[in-house]
Amino acid sequence: MRLVTLLLLLSPLIVCAFSARAVVVVAADIPPYVIRAQQGAPSGMAIEVLEEAARRLGEPLEIELMPLARALSQASHRPDVLLLPPARNPQREPLFLWIAPLLEEAFVLVSHRRHHPAPLSMKTLPGLTVGVMRGSHSQSLFQPLTGVTRELVTEEVSNASKLARGRIQAWAVAWNTARYNQQRAGLPLPDLVRGETLQQSTLYLAASPRFSRSEALRWRRVIQEMREDGSLARILHQYDYQAP
Repeated sequence: MRLVTLLLLLSPLIVCAFSARAVVVVAADIPPYVIRAQQGAPSGMAIEVLEEAARRLGEPLEIELMPLARALSQASHRPDVLLLPPARNPQREPLFLWIAPLLEEAFVLVSHRRHHPAPLSMKTLPGLTVGVMRGSHSQSLFQPLTGVTRELVTEEVSNASKLARGRIQAWAVAWNTARYNQQRAGLPLPDLVRGETLQQSTLYLAASPRFSRSEALRWRRVIQEMREDGSLARILHQYDYQAP
């Protein structure tokens, strides 16, 4: 009898413990979508969108920050985590469950006004050195191209510095990422020359194909609700987001 009474008393605590288990988010460290803080919790467009969605769903979050290539690998092999904020492309299509679109982004060629004042195009790239981030959508866009030297980095801020010093002549990058990291490197924004758009893509909340379909639907619905009530757009606006 005592055992039954004890179990009855503990059962609400057990239920609470299970219901409060945090949703793990594998987040690629790509400002301004995901911004690593010197101290405290990360921020960024995608992080704030997901935090608001989680608040509406009553779900606590546990965010794991890591480089993009590692985040993609981790999320594809872990069936119970969410992934932020991969660009959807044909190579990645079968690797993930694409839960909800977050924002549109233009992947572009960028040059430095002092070194290459004319906007770059794919035709003008042969013979130049192009900076790309390892594992990025930009890298996949360049794979079939010949006659171009690629320099890989793990953080886009490195490409901003390299471009200013002339160590690379072109930067293949999402436009909002270029603008943010140029300022992060302490460099003037007007020095960036936007060239040809390589592709317009959508950044997503994604997960492993083995992720729960019912949970995915909950997240998709709440993010769509945020799109419709304007709260998603307000979050993006706080980061000076420029739509393609």
